[in-house]
Parts: sequence; C-alpha cells; structure tokens
Amino acid sequence: MKIEKNLKHISLALIIFLLPFTDFLKNNTNEIDVILGKSFYFLVFVIFFFLFILTHIINFFSKNKDFSKTLLTVLVIYWLVFKHNSLKLAVNPFLDRFFSNATEISSEISLIILIILSIYISILIYRNNHFFHKFIFIFFYLSFLISLVQVFNFNDTSKEDEFSKLNTINFPDKLNDKKANIYFFILDGMQPIKEFEKYYKLNENDFLKYVENKNYKYIHNTINSYNNTTHSLSAFFYLDKIFDENGKLKSKSNIFYPSLLRNDNKPNLLNNLDNLGYDFKWIGNFFALCPKFNLKYCLNKNPNAIVDTYLYINFFRQSPLIQTIWSFGLILNFDFDRFIYFDVNNGMGRLTNYLSADHEIDKPTFYFVHHMSPHWPYLTNEDCSYKNYSGKKNIEGYRAAYICTLKKIKETIQFLDKFDPNSTVIFQSDHNWIMSKDIKEKKMIFNLIKIGKNCDLDKNINYNNVNTLRLIFSCMTGNNPKYIDD
Repeated sequence: MKIEKNLKHISLALIIFLLPFTDFLKNNTNEIDVILGKSFYFLVFVIFFFLFILTHIINFFSKNKDFSKTLLTVLVIYWLVFKHNSLKLAVNPFLDRFFSNATEISSEISLIILIILSIYISILIYRNNHFFHKFIFIFFYLSFLISLVQVFNFNDTSKEDEFSKLNTINFPDKLNDKKANIYFFILDGMQPIKEFEKYYKLNENDFLKYVENKNYKYIHNTINSYNNTTHSLSAFFYLDKIFDENGKLKSKSNIFYPSLLRNDNKPNLLNNLDNLGYDFKWIGNFFALCPKFNLKYCLNKNPNAIVDTYLYINFFRQSPLIQTIWSFGLILNFDFDRFIYFDVNNGMGRLTNYLSADHEIDKPTFYFVHHMSPHWPYLTNEDCSYKNYSGKKNIEGYRAAYICTLKKIKETIQFLDKFDPNSTVIFQSDHNWIMSKDIKEKKMIFNLIKIGKNCDLDKNINYNNVNTLRLIFSCMTGNNPKYIDD
C-alpha cells in the first residue's frame, strides 16, 4: 500500500514537472525538430536539479519530515509561475475597463494573483485537504494527457490551407538554375543619402564611389509604399500592398509584421522561398526579436550547443523571470542600452559574426536582417563605438548613427565580397527618419543594391522594398517582373 502511494506521488510530481515543457512543445509544435536537442534536455535537467535542491533546502529549514508535501508544493508553485503570461493576457481585457495603463500593470497584477494562489495552495497541501489532493491528481493528469495529445496529434493543415488560398503571388521556376544566397538588410529609419548630405551639409561621395566600385548601385528618389515599419515590412512579406485603393486592409494581409512570421502563417515571400528550395533566416532586433515569434527562423551559431539562448528566452517568456530580471536591472541602474540593445540591434554585425564562425551552407538561404539603426535609440558614435544619445529626435544622435551605419555597410560589403561574391545583396530602409516633415517625406528611403548580371534595372520603376523583391524573384525564375504602382 505504501509503495503504491509513493508511486502515485512520484508520478504526479513527474507530471507536474513536465507540464511546462509539454505546454511549450504544444505551443511550438511546428518547431519540435528545432527545439528537441541537447540544449532542451540540458534545460530539463537543470530545472529538475534546481527544484530538487530547493525542496531539500526548504524541507531542512522548515524542519518538515514529509518531503513529498514540500516537493508537491514546490512543483505546483513552479507550474503556476509558467502560467504568468497566460494569466496576464486573461486579465488585460478586465483591467482595460478601469485603467488607462492596463498593459503596463497587468504583469504585476498577475504576479500578485499567482503569489496569493501559491500561498493558498501551500496551506491546502500542508493541511492534508483530501478534496484538494484528489482534485490536483485529476486536474494535472488530465492536463498532461490533453497536452500530450495536442503535441502528437497536432494538425495545422487547416490554417495553412486557408492561408495558402490567399497566396496569389507566385514565381514558378522556369530556369531551374543554381540559386544564390540573398541578403536583404532593412536599415530602420535610414533617410536617402542625398537628404542626409543636404541636412547635415556633408559629402558622402567617397561612400558612393566605394560601393559603385564593388558593383553596387545606389538608386536615388526611391519611395516606399508606407511610412512606418509595421506596414512597410508587412508589405515586404506579402510581396504586395496591404491596403486597397480605398485605404481598406486587404483580406489576405490581415496579419502584420512581425506576427506574420509565427509558425502558422506562410506569407507570399516565405511561400516562394519554400518553392524555390530556400532556407529563411531572420536577424531581428530588440523590438522584433526572432525567438519571440519563430525559433526555426532564428540564427544559431551551433544548433547542437548545450546552451541555446534563443530557446531559453522563448521558454521562460511564459514566466515572470525575464521581466523580473529586467526590473531588478533598472533598480540597480544596469545599462541595458550598452549590454543588450547595442549588440542585439546591430544586425549587420551579428550576421557577419555568424557567417565568420559557420561557413557551411547546406542550401540557398534568404537572410532577412532588420538592422535597428540609424533609428532611435541612438547608441553609437560615428566610429560605431558605444555612445548613448537621449531622446527620439536627437539630431546629433541620428547623425552619428547614420555615419556608423554607412561604415557598417562598407564592412559588410567587404565581408560578403570575399565570403559570398555571387550573392544578391540589398540595403534598404523601411521608411525615412522620425524628423520627417510629412508623410511623403517619411516614405523616402535609402536604396543600395547588388543584383545578378541577368537582372536589368528599369529607370522608370520605383524600386521600393516590394518591387525590389519582385525583381529578384523574377530574375532568378525567368519570369517577367510585375511591379506594384506607387
């Protein structure tokens, strides 16, 4: 009888411990092949070891002889911690009715609720409440069973089929040639070079001569379809305008960037890349960080590494851990700008570092690099060393960030010229700087490209983000390019 009781407690403890992991797999079913690796199993071991030691410590100081009660309490609280994000989303609509800053306080309110629940559950466990013990057995066993069924029998074909019906822009491959890598750099908020020269009374002819000598072409007077990142990059992935002539959102474009990169979506760009045998890799920034949306698109220096930062960020974001560390950092005056933003927002640098360390490319790859400069926050000096300029409309900060970005473009060109000389490389902004006078000026963008020799540029075409992509796909597949109107 005692052995049977112990087995029941052990099985319950194991189920509660594994639930956050099965829920994580359930929520990222299409990425299981990416998740299940050394780093994931290492994470399971570390958390198990931590909880086991924590239980022993609590048991020792509380002088409690019943180890199973302490373990059950610790595990239930551990499970509750990973319900923080779900609870926060649940309380948000309710708080919206009473508070204007509901989003800002929902995390703290959710944490308080979890603390109260943890205390109440601990009391019930230590008082041997039989009804509660039966309840948690049934509840956790059912939760685990449902989670496992969803993991193993997940079927996402309905969403993909529905989404694929909306994908009408396709580039059938008429050439079947070997495909070159594509590097598309979005330089957030980078104004056209002529406008930059005019405003700051500078001369960047040396830069233009350098890129021309490297077979790049700077295209002046380029106007993007939209004046903000969300709409511009949504159009980028749909390969089309996202609003109709009446200003209404098109039905096929109802999911915006970066949410459209989640695993249940397949916008036109990704659909065509799949059809052409391309891999897609995304280097984001702190405002649109890859692991928050889709692990399989993230760059990883070593997929077999024991510690995978991207994986751990994605796992722990369901708990208050990351936000708590962030809050403590602010209290201790930790310079997040220097040690986090500065590196994460340096997309060009992160790409070249990755490629330098990993030279094996199994299949043609489309690298989408969202370089968060010269957009605010302005964190670089002209020589690209760290310097923090405060405010969104800091004229000197933008100037320094712009000059640093030109420097990084030259370094990236120099690197790719040796590492991948036959590749297609695009440096474009998504919109103009924040100090633009009006919407028309806000749509003017920086535009520097290097495309294949069989790709002809038409002087009458406005090569914005979407039209540049349409040109690239047309050239590599042998189709006549069909451009969107201004």
